[in-house]
Amino acid sequence: MIPKPNRLGRVTGPLLLAAVLTGTATACDGPPTARPHPGAGHPTVSAADMPLPDRVPVTSVGASPTAWQLPMDAYQYTPAQSAEVQGAVYSLANSCMRDLGYSTDLPTRLHPGPDHNAFRYGPVTDAQAAQGYRWMLRKAAPNGAGALNPTSEEYGALLGKSRHGRNGRPVPTGGCLGSARGALDSRGGRVDLPDVIRAIADDSYALSQRTAQVQTVFHSWSACMRQAGYRYPDPTAPARDKALVGTAPSGTGPVPAAGPHEVAVARADVACKRQVGLLSVWYSVERTMQSEAAARHAAELAPVPAAIARTVRNATAVLTAGGHPG
Repeated sequence: MIPKPNRLGRVTGPLLLAAVLTGTATACDGPPTARPHPGAGHPTVSAADMPLPDRVPVTSVGASPTAWQLPMDAYQYTPAQSAEVQGAVYSLANSCMRDLGYSTDLPTRLHPGPDHNAFRYGPVTDAQAAQGYRWMLRKAAPNGAGALNPTSEEYGALLGKSRHGRNGRPVPTGGCLGSARGALDSRGGRVDLPDVIRAIADDSYALSQRTAQVQTVFHSWSACMRQAGYRYPDPTAPARDKALVGTAPSGTGPVPAAGPHEVAVARADVACKRQVGLLSVWYSVERTMQSEAAARHAAELAPVPAAIARTVRNATAVLTAGGHPG
């Protein structure tokens, strides 16, 4: 998959393990980090839950992530909600850390990250193609400006690895981050959403590529690219071509500008997607697969929208009153 945003933003290290929101949020001056490729260390659904459809009706969609609303999007925090809830988690964690004698200052003003599906199908507009494939790396790369560097002692208190704080007070179970999430879970809130949501969202992307309908349009796209002078088996390949785009920047390094060859490939990529109707076919297959999987998991998914709404209300109370959920 094209790089997808991580839920936590630019906070790195052990704090990354504490990221719990299904959505995207970035610190006020930084873009989100890349999310792992589907299948990389997270739950998956069974083949019985997501069988490959023979053929689905194709719905025409525009070249914008807002036009690609998939069924699982309704069961995830929006980027704005994710930013608010994560900010509240950090606000409560800061208060907890102060009670333990630390001066930790996690960011509480977070900017929403890109749409859930912003990177899903690679470059799809001429403006994106003009930056080659680097626009995805720029949006996915961490911004080191003002990056946090908690000490190992602070990490221990944040994550619950220590028994006592600097002033001798006991560290709450799960650490200050765990305590913060627990507070937002009150009165029906749920910061940690069911794993099946992300599993369906990610597996539909991977499994849809095995369907005859998507493979046919991939072959048409590949033939179109060959006519333009480029050989790629499918539209996920250019962004993974290290000879073309290099590797994602490490640490806080800048993303180099795309060269003429990369831009030319991206422009051909976008033109071929339009010519063969790739976006509409791929999206339609994914939407069908997610809808069918959602029906099979209806009991698990039914409480999620209300839990998200309650969690967001709890977060708003924390950020506006500077206290605990009311």
